[in-house]
Amino acid sequence: MNSTNKKQLIAVIILAVLNLLISNSTTGNGQTLEGHVMMARSPEMRSATITTLFFGIQLLSFLVGLLPALIPHKGKSYLEKWVTVSLCIAISVHVIAFLLSVSKLFIR
Repeated sequence: MNSTNKKQLIAVIILAVLNLLISNSTTGNGQTLEGHVMMARSPEMRSATITTLFFGIQLLSFLVGLLPALIPHKGKSYLEKWVTVSLCIAISVHVIAFLLSVSKLFIR
């Protein structure tokens, strides 16, 4: 793993933690697939938020990153391009989520 990927990984972790901290005040009620209501500050909602922020976004980023990594670029290996592109996607998603959460705090 090169230094750029390490910096990207640190950025993903920091943004995920920031999103987790701010989500406690911006998350509303939710519903399960069975139609049951989950209250905003319930343990189930916290668990779902943690799972999404730390696993779901990264998994989707790595799946979406498969295609852009196929584009040839300066003789880099596919794995190196895949990790770099996937981490860029994860950072972008976390930044957008953070900005939306911050804007939600000010709109109230």
